[in-house]
Amino acid sequence: MNRREKRKQREYSYVKTFMRFSLIFLLFLVDLAIILVGSYVLNQYTVYLYAFIELLSIIVMIPLIASDRNAAYKLYWLGVALVLPIAGHAMYLFWGRSVINRKAHREIQRAIDKANECQIMNPELITKLSDEDADKGKIAKYLYNQQYPLYENTAVTYFEVGERFFEDVEEKLKLAEKYIFISFFIIADGSIWERYTEILEEKLSQGVKIYIMFDDTGSFMQMSDTSIKELKKKGFHVLIFNPVEKSYHRLFFNYRNHQKILVVDGKYAYTGGINISDRYANIISPYGHWKDTGLRLEGDAIYGLQLIFIGMWNASGGDIHIDDFPIEKQTIPGGTYCQPFADGPSNNPSNPAMDMFLHIISNARDHVNIMTPYLIIDDTMQDILCLTAKSGVKVRIITPGVPDKKIVRHLTVVHYGPLLRNGVEIYEYTPGFLHAKHCTNESSAIVGTINMDFRSFYTHFENGVWIPNGDVLKDIDDDFEKTIAVSKRITYEEWQNRPWTEKLLQAFLYFFKCHF
Repeated sequence: MNRREKRKQREYSYVKTFMRFSLIFLLFLVDLAIILVGSYVLNQYTVYLYAFIELLSIIVMIPLIASDRNAAYKLYWLGVALVLPIAGHAMYLFWGRSVINRKAHREIQRAIDKANECQIMNPELITKLSDEDADKGKIAKYLYNQQYPLYENTAVTYFEVGERFFEDVEEKLKLAEKYIFISFFIIADGSIWERYTEILEEKLSQGVKIYIMFDDTGSFMQMSDTSIKELKKKGFHVLIFNPVEKSYHRLFFNYRNHQKILVVDGKYAYTGGINISDRYANIISPYGHWKDTGLRLEGDAIYGLQLIFIGMWNASGGDIHIDDFPIEKQTIPGGTYCQPFADGPSNNPSNPAMDMFLHIISNARDHVNIMTPYLIIDDTMQDILCLTAKSGVKVRIITPGVPDKKIVRHLTVVHYGPLLRNGVEIYEYTPGFLHAKHCTNESSAIVGTINMDFRSFYTHFENGVWIPNGDVLKDIDDDFEKTIAVSKRITYEEWQNRPWTEKLLQAFLYFFKCHF
């Protein structure tokens, strides 16, 4: 089959994929219509229903208030119930309660915990780091208690753009001899994936085991059904995380695998904000220059990322035996500490992703530098950013100048106000869309898949790497300064003077921010 025929077949496959998602969305609308129409009919019996609603509020909403869920989540559902007295309660009962997804989350967390049982828990490394720096020791101890140990003897390479990241990955894929693990939120048909597929097919013929996983919603209209069938037919192990048709009625489609991990033979591991798509290498540029970042690990800490991949693979219906993929010990000249970690809704109320950001920000003495494509934060994060800025620490945040989603852009902008008013500096990346995700202070950094938004902190499965020292910290800071230099600073006065129509729209969207 020539390239043109493949393209036609792929386009037809996209149509089928679109129809599948459209049918699912239609079924969701049917659910919603039943709730709303039923509520309208019941409103005819207002006198009888008033007492019922009061009783329902006691049964449903008081337990919500008393729960250990996030305050923004509680306020959202209380607001829904207030605006829609009957339908709002029904929506919460159908979609809002954690018990609705408890079984699925329990199964996912069981697979994650089983993989984490194989983590190399070395408390002596925590003590060693604590003796060097007490603040860093506390952060390392926190992750250690979440079953994500500290590793040493690790080299970390930072990639400031997707182009360099993809070139390096391509080079290392060609060196594979045993196995390759690939997990991304998005894997998209295009020139990069075509190049990678050619290499992977050759490696497959050489006996290399290849495991590919991507998110169903993330790769919607990106990876065609035809491409997926071809991969499976050729012998690749392929899994799709959380197919939406299995979960639309429970809103479990909110819970996506946003992790990005690629491991080659246990010798090289990659993570960061970058997905496998041509736009991340600026081959196509619908939003100006696409700025993204990533990491390559070599050494002991690779094992931590590999176990995160295996845990999510097995949680998605796979069956990888950890002992079949041992990592050979490497001596890394100049290797440093490194602590990979993961988070997701299945381990609520534990929240390593947000807690690590809070640790980095609150432990800063000189500065905090943050890159994030979305800034949709709750009161806790807002307060710690403001408190840190008011304490004399320079807090700088870079967001996109060109948005990929206009609605989410409005929600990002509405969060500027309190931060600017309290001394946080906010910049917008003028060349295009900034998709990088990291948070640093003067002594450590987090780089990974975590956006500063509600989804990353509460509803997505994420991963990151905490780096407490090493020359790579200077590389990350240098890149931040270069990015600041081509970004526009936003003032509080400018934010106040935005058009009233924007203010109105943003205030309305703010109510629904838990779903963006």
